[in-house]
Formats: sequence, structure tokens, C-alpha cells
Amino acid sequence: MNRTIARGAGAAVLAGLMTLAPTVASAASVQESRAFTGTTVEKTSASAKRTALQQAYDWAAAYGYTPDQCVTIHLYSVKISFVMYRGEAGIHCTK
Repeated sequence: MNRTIARGAGAAVLAGLMTLAPTVASAASVQESRAFTGTTVEKTSASAKRTALQQAYDWAAAYGYTPDQCVTIHLYSVKISFVMYRGEAGIHCTK
């Protein structure tokens, strides 16, 4: 009688651990993340930002990231002469 109870309790504990196993396995998965930057010089502020951001996304695509896996961290332009702007963009991607 005691053996039957012990086996039943052991089976119940094992079943409980098996339900936790997928949770532990998914928590142990590692996500890969990288940061990418783009810089350019253009004639307008808007085109400098747009081209720099596109350059950052192009770098991310070269490493296998899609645009929906990326978040824009910074995006700005600075006037460097009377008619030229330097644009810079930074994105962070996770897969």
C-alpha cells in the first residue's frame, strides 16, 4: 500500500516537472541582437536622415535582420555648410 502511494506521488511530481519543462526551455533560448548605424551627407536635412536610415537598414539586412525586427534608436541631421547636411541614424535589431 505504501509503495503504491509512493509511486503515485512520484508520478505526480514527475508530471508536474514535465509541465514546467517547455517553460524552462523557452526561457533558456538566446536572442541575438545587434546595433547598426548609417551616415551620409546630402543637400537637405530630410534626405540626409532618410538616406542614413536606409543605410542602417541595409546593413541590418546584410546580417539577416528584417525591418520589423529593428527599432530606430536615433535619427538626426546637422548642417555642415550652407547647402550640405550630415545625417546619422542608429537602429537596434533583435532576432
